[in-house]
Amino acid sequence: MKRIISILLGICTIAALFSGCTQNDTAEDKQMYKGLLMYVGYWGYSNGKYPEPTDEQLKQVLEVTNEIILVPTAVYNCYTDKLTGEEKQVLNNDIIDNMSDEWIGNPSRLESLKDTYKNIASSSILAGYNISDYVEDATNLGNRLVALDPDVKLWYSVPGAAQLTALTHLFADSWVQVVDEVKETLDPEVWEKNVYGFYYSDEDVVTGEYAKFDEEKPEENFNNPDVYAMRQVSDKVHSYDKNFLWIPYSSDTNGGIYKNLGYVANKTDIFDTILIQPSYFFDKSLSGNPQIIRNCVEKQAVVDKNGDIIGETKTSNTVIGWEMEIDATDIERNPDAEARYQAYVDAFKDFRGIYPTAYYSSIITETVDVLDKIDEFYSFDETDGKGSAASVGGAHIIVPVAVAGGVVVLIAVSATVVLLVKKRK
Repeated sequence: MKRIISILLGICTIAALFSGCTQNDTAEDKQMYKGLLMYVGYWGYSNGKYPEPTDEQLKQVLEVTNEIILVPTAVYNCYTDKLTGEEKQVLNNDIIDNMSDEWIGNPSRLESLKDTYKNIASSSILAGYNISDYVEDATNLGNRLVALDPDVKLWYSVPGAAQLTALTHLFADSWVQVVDEVKETLDPEVWEKNVYGFYYSDEDVVTGEYAKFDEEKPEENFNNPDVYAMRQVSDKVHSYDKNFLWIPYSSDTNGGIYKNLGYVANKTDIFDTILIQPSYFFDKSLSGNPQIIRNCVEKQAVVDKNGDIIGETKTSNTVIGWEMEIDATDIERNPDAEARYQAYVDAFKDFRGIYPTAYYSSIITETVDVLDKIDEFYSFDETDGKGSAASVGGAHIIVPVAVAGGVVVLIAVSATVVLLVKKRK
C-alpha cells in the first residue's frame, strides 16, 4: 500500500507541474496563440464609433478563436483627474507652445515642430475624447464576449497618440489610468480570469530629427519619449501580473523605425510579447518581409535583412511572434492579394501554437467574411504546437491531455531528465 501511495504521490507531483494556469502564471503562460484584433470605440474623428458587433458575429468569431484584442484607433486626448473630478487635456496649443527641446532629436527644429504638432493634434484636441469613453466601450464589449464564452481571453488596449514623437511621454499618465479604470470597471472575477493583458496601440518609435534615441542606454528608455511612455504602462500592467503586448509594423526593414523596434525588443523587457507586422499584404514592394519576420521568430530576436541581431545580442525575455494580415475587400478586388496572403501562410505555418500570433482583419463586417481563412490557419494539428507533444534535448515528453476530478491524467512520461513543460491555457 505504501508503495502504491508513493507512486500516486509521485504522479500527483508531476501532474502539478503540468496543471492548468493560475493567477501566479508567468507572462509566458499568458501568450496569445490564436489572437484576433477587434476594433472598438471611436473610428477617427468624423465617422463616429466602429460598428458594434452583433451577437451572431461574435459567436462566429468565437467559434474560430477566443483570444481577442480590443483595439481603439482614435487618440483619446482627455482624462478625468481622479482627485478633483476635473476633465483635463493631455495636449492643447498652450502645452505644445511650451514644449522644450529635451526629447527632440534636432533641437533646431523646436519652433517649426510646434506648428507641425499643432496641426497634427488639432483633430484629437477638438474631438475631446475621454479615455473613460474607451474603457466603457471596451469593457461593455468584453463583457458581451464573456457572456457568450466564459473562457474568452481578453487583451484591452491603451489608446495611441498622434505622431507627436517628442510629446508622446505626456500621454503616459492617462494610459496608466486606462489600466486602472479597466480593472475598476470589470467584475473582479472577469479581471482575474479573462483579462490576460494589455495592448500598446502605438505601432512605431519614430526618431530622426523628431526625437532622440540613445542605443547605448536601454535602462534609461534610450532617452526616448515613446519608450518612456511604454515603460510607464509596462510597469503598471506588470504590477497586476498581466501580459504586455505590442504589434509594431516592419515596413522598411532597412529604416530607423525597424531598427528602433529591434532595440526595444532585444534590449528591454518592456513587452512580454511582440508580434511584428510583415506589412507585405498591404504593400507588394515588401515581398522580403515575411521571410525576415520568419527569421525573427525562428531566432527569437529581431534581426535585419541579413539575419543579424539588431544590437548584436538579445538580452531581453521578450517573446517574438508575428501578425497575420488579411482584408476581405483586398481579397475580393485585388488579384494579387490572395498570393500575398498565401506568402504569410507559407512563412509562418510551422510556428502555429509554438510562438504567439494574432490576425489583423479590418472591421467586424470584414472579419466575418474571412473567418474561413482564419479558421483554416488556426486549425492546425494540436500535437504540433506547444502544450501537447514536444521533443526537448532528445527526451520525448507527452504532457497531460485529460483532467478528471481536478487531477491531471498523464498518458505517458519518458525522459532521461525530468523537464518542466508549461501547459498552454
